[in-house]
Amino acid sequence: MILAHIIAKDRKQALKIINLLMDQKLLLQAVVSEKTVYEKKNAQGQLVSSKQTLIIGKTKALLFKTINDVLKTNFKTNMPMLYSVPIVYMDEELASLIRENTAKV
Repeated sequence: MILAHIIAKDRKQALKIINLLMDQKLLLQAVVSEKTVYEKKNAQGQLVSSKQTLIIGKTKALLFKTINDVLKTNFKTNMPMLYSVPIVYMDEELASLIRENTAKV
C-alpha cells in the first residue's frame, strides 16, 4: 500500500485528477491541501514562495505505474508531479478496504 502524492497546479486540476483516478478505481480516498513552497532562487539568496496543491491518495503500490500513465495521457501539458510514500503499517480493515475497492491488478 502507498500514499500517492500528486502535486497539481491548482485546486481545479486537483479535482479533475481525483475524479479521473477514482472513476478508474485507482485511488480509494484523497485529501487535497493547499501548500506554500519556499525556495532560495534569487542572487541574494532570499526566499521566494509559490503555491502548490497537494493530493494525497491511498492506493495499492501495484497501481502506481497505471496512475502515472493515466496522468501522462490526460495532462500532456501541465503534467502534475507524482511520487509515492510507502505505508509500512496499516490497520487490516483499512488494508482490506483498499484491496477490495481499487482496481484489480
